[in-house]
Amino acid sequence: MTPRDAPAPGPPDSASTPPDSASTPPDEVTAVVLTYRRPRLASEVVRSLLEVEGFAPDRVVVVVNGDGGLDSPELEDAVRMVRLPTNLGPAGGFRAGLVEAFADEPCRWAYLCEDDIGLFDLPAPRVADLVDRVGAARDSHPAVGAVVAYGRSFVGRGAHTVNVVPATGDLVPVDVACWGATLVARRVVESGVLPDDELFFGVEDFDFFCRAREAGWEVLLDGRAARAVADQQTNEGRDEAMSGARPNDAAEAWRAYYHARNSVELSRRHGRPSWYAWQLAYSARHLQAARSTEERRAIVHGLWDGARGRLGQHPDYRRGAGEYPSPDPAAG
Repeated sequence: MTPRDAPAPGPPDSASTPPDSASTPPDEVTAVVLTYRRPRLASEVVRSLLEVEGFAPDRVVVVVNGDGGLDSPELEDAVRMVRLPTNLGPAGGFRAGLVEAFADEPCRWAYLCEDDIGLFDLPAPRVADLVDRVGAARDSHPAVGAVVAYGRSFVGRGAHTVNVVPATGDLVPVDVACWGATLVARRVVESGVLPDDELFFGVEDFDFFCRAREAGWEVLLDGRAARAVADQQTNEGRDEAMSGARPNDAAEAWRAYYHARNSVELSRRHGRPSWYAWQLAYSARHLQAARSTEERRAIVHGLWDGARGRLGQHPDYRRGAGEYPSPDPAAG
């Protein structure tokens, strides 16, 4: 059976659907929360999945990327914890989460969640309704591989993408996306597409979605979610959403290394020769706009390693603080 001929996963038959199915995800959906040094933020996401989205505890997988966990032993005991021996980045972490989720035969969808998605104004509850909408659209979208909350499309200038926010409508095709809060179909993994842990961090999500589309699967944007968080997808909007909760991108210059390096690799894997020229042009602009010497050094180093094909984690570029302490109510 080819990807285009494969039946789309849909909601369970009404005979097996619980009475409160309008607000409870079907048993065929498993949530995967990836966290690294953000126990408070990750715990907020897990509690929202349990209390707002209605997931059963055994349908929530928490992947701890080396350091961290949740803020409560009781909460950790309630859900499925996967502790990796070292930080494998979002690529390796979500790879492990997808493998764990789909080890259960009934699981048809994995709902991938970054540990800071609670800072963004996604509709909630969301998952049960989203699965219903995907099932209802199976005739027009028979090869759904993933449904994303923040979608982006290439604009013909190398690896450069623009945010997509449809004015109306739902389930709009896009090229790539950030992980955010993404529904991934089992059949994508069964077709051999998993996050590439060699990319570690930085457009590793773009690479995953490019490979999913190249395998014949559709990547669709949840229009309702995209409109809800549109203002938070700008640099200013992201900074405001994260303010007081976690360092923003400007405070984490190490990110620039991976984005520069992996953008070269993305061009190598999925682009055309002209993409390299565009990448150099964008890198020059990023160097001009860099907010510190450390960030400029990271960009140049990333371009050099990208040209050499060096991948994996670099020991000089890693996260320090993952989140800020919770504000003390008594102090305010």
